[in-house]
Amino acid sequence: MIQWAWKGYTTYAYGYDSLNVQTYEGTGIPDRNMALTLVDSLDTLYLVGMFQEFDRASEWVANNMEQRIFLSGFISLFETTIRVMGGLLSAYYMSGHVHFLMIAKTLGLALSPAFDVYVHGIPAKDFDTATKLVRNIPSLAEVGSLQLEFKYLARATGYTMLEEQVDRISDLLAKQVDEKYTNGLLPVQLSMHDGKVITSKITLGANGDSYYEYLLKQWLLSGKKDDKFRTRYITAVDGIMDKLLGKSTPNGLIFVGELVHGKLEPKMDHLVCFVPGMLALGYMNGMPEEHLTLAKQLMETCYQMYAQMEAKLAPEIVYFNMNESVEEDLLVSTNDAFNLLRPETVESLMILYRATKDETYREYGREIMKAFEKNCRLERGGYASIGNVAKGPIKIGFTKEMESFFIAETLKYLFLLFSNDSVLALDDIVFNTEAHPLPINKADI
Repeated sequence: MIQWAWKGYTTYAYGYDSLNVQTYEGTGIPDRNMALTLVDSLDTLYLVGMFQEFDRASEWVANNMEQRIFLSGFISLFETTIRVMGGLLSAYYMSGHVHFLMIAKTLGLALSPAFDVYVHGIPAKDFDTATKLVRNIPSLAEVGSLQLEFKYLARATGYTMLEEQVDRISDLLAKQVDEKYTNGLLPVQLSMHDGKVITSKITLGANGDSYYEYLLKQWLLSGKKDDKFRTRYITAVDGIMDKLLGKSTPNGLIFVGELVHGKLEPKMDHLVCFVPGMLALGYMNGMPEEHLTLAKQLMETCYQMYAQMEAKLAPEIVYFNMNESVEEDLLVSTNDAFNLLRPETVESLMILYRATKDETYREYGREIMKAFEKNCRLERGGYASIGNVAKGPIKIGFTKEMESFFIAETLKYLFLLFSNDSVLALDDIVFNTEAHPLPINKADI
C-alpha cells in the first residue's frame, strides 16, 4: 500500500503538497506549497526500506526546501511544524543525514518570530516567513502541539530560545488550568488579546486533541524528568473520566463526548480515536491500570465505528444513541459520513497491541487495511477519500487531496502494527502528532 500511495504522488505530484486525486496532478498553495507529502513521507520511506525513493526525496529536500521556506505567503504554523519540521527531524534521527537537521533549524528560526508578535507569546494561526505578517486565531491544539518539535530541535542544535518560546505557551495554558480549569480540561478557543482560552466547547476532537497528547509526550520526551507534564496529564485524564465519558444505548459503547455549555454532547470525532493509544502509552509508562481499561473500551468503540459501516470504514463524526427506543448505537448524518484516510484508530491499535499483545488488535487492523484497499485505491496510483461510508455509493474522491498524513501516519502505523516491538521501540522514541519519531532524551536518566 505504501508503494502504491507513493507511486501516485511521485508520478503526478512530486514536489507539491499533495496528489490531486480528481485530476492526477499536484496541488498546493501556488508558489508557497511546502511539499508536504514528500517531507511528511521521508521517515516512512526509510522505515520500510524504500531507500532509492528516500534518497531521491532527500536530494530534492537538499536542493529545494530552503527556498520554499522563505517564499512569501501564509502557512499554518501548526501544520508546518508537525508535518515539515517533524518530518525533517525524524528523517535526521532515522538516517543520520545532517542536512535534514540544518534545514529544520532554518525552518525553526524562520518560524520563531511568530512567537514574538504578541506580548503574551501565543502565536497566531498563520505566519508569513517573508513578511513576518500573521493572521487568524489559533485553537488550543494548534498552540499546544508545537512543543515536541521545537524542544527536540533546540536540543539538537543548541538554540535554547526555541524551547523557551514553546515553554512559555505551556506555562500560560497551565496557569489557566491552575486558576480556573482545575479538572485539566481547557476550552478550544483562544483570545489573542491576552492569550487566554475563552468560554467555548471542551473536546478531545478537532481543535483540542493533540494538546492532551503532548502533555504526556513532553514528559516522555524529557526522559520522564520534567514531572510537571506528568502531573498535568494525569489531571487531564482524571477530568476526561469525570466529565467527558458516556455510554451508548443499547450496547453500552463507551465514548468521549464534548462539553458544550457544561452539558455532555454524545458526539465523537474520528480524531478522538487517538485517545486509546494515548492512554495505553501512559499505562506502559506507569499510569494506573484504569487507564488501560478505558483504553480497551474506547478502542472497541473506535473499531465499531468502522465495523458497523457498510464500507467498513469510519465516518468523520458519529453521534451515540442515548434513546432506549432506538436500536442502533451509532448515528451518522449524511454530512459526516465521509472518510479522509485518517490514522487515529490504527495508531491506537498499534500501541494497544504493543501494550497487550492481544491479536484482536492486529485482526482489526487487517480489516481496516482491506477496507482502504477495496474502497480507496486508485487505478493509476494513490488512494482517495470517500464521501459515504454508511450506506449506498461511496463517492470516491470526496476531497481532491490524498492527504500527506495517509503515508506519514496511517500507513506507517499499519506497518508498525505488524512489526516487531523493536522497530521504533516505544522506549526509545516519542511520535509527534504526525507520527514522526523523535528520540527520547535519555541523558542522566
